[in-house]
Amino acid sequence: MKKSITLRSLLIISLSNAAFIALCFFLLRYVYWGVDEWVEPFPALENLTNFLHKAERNSIPILLGAGVGLTVISWILVSYFGNKLIASDVTVESKSKPVQEKPKKEKKGSLSDLDINQPSIRASLQMLVILQRQGRLVDFLQENLSQYDDAQIGAAVRNIQSDCKATLNEHVRLEPVFKDEEGQEVDVEEGFDSQAIQLTGNVKGDPPFRGVLRHRGWRAVNVKLPKLTATSEKNNVVAPAEVEIL
Repeated sequence: MKKSITLRSLLIISLSNAAFIALCFFLLRYVYWGVDEWVEPFPALENLTNFLHKAERNSIPILLGAGVGLTVISWILVSYFGNKLIASDVTVESKSKPVQEKPKKEKKGSLSDLDINQPSIRASLQMLVILQRQGRLVDFLQENLSQYDDAQIGAAVRNIQSDCKATLNEHVRLEPVFKDEEGQEVDVEEGFDSQAIQLTGNVKGDPPFRGVLRHRGWRAVNVKLPKLTATSEKNNVVAPAEVEIL
């Protein structure tokens, strides 16, 4: 940008000075002619006439030299002050423009990258640990059931359901959103809790509504989880591997 401005300023200054020198040349010629005609009737002013003729003959090189010198001086001044102005503008712009930090790449990590100190993550993992320890829930959910028949799956599910239910009742007390039996008709009053009651089917207009209860819903009334020790706070293992030493 500085180089472009310098070249353009040189071109503009040269053209301006050339036009100015040409104007001065023609004005001086008219001045010489006028003064020459005025002093011609007076012989006593012959020395002045000779001086004017010499000045007229030397006016072209004098004007050219003056034009070149004026162009060089003007170009140096414009370049110096122009570069300082550009530098000051760039400095102000860089200070006013906020520094953009490079976006941090998200880590695609394993469980070891989890921030276990977050209360929500710690509580979720703790509940999985309890259900796995007492009901083998994680083992059941991760198992490939396609290789077993329905009778085998049903027998396994009975034990898992019984153990997990007992564990859940021990640590989380639940109550149904609706106490009515599923399949009965219930009323949904105006101002109902949309998080506790989900409307399905032909929903039109405003409440109150009347419909068939398809699921009673559940809400947690009380949660009692064992307190984590300092050692287990950073532990993300849901179920440890078991190795039998031979």
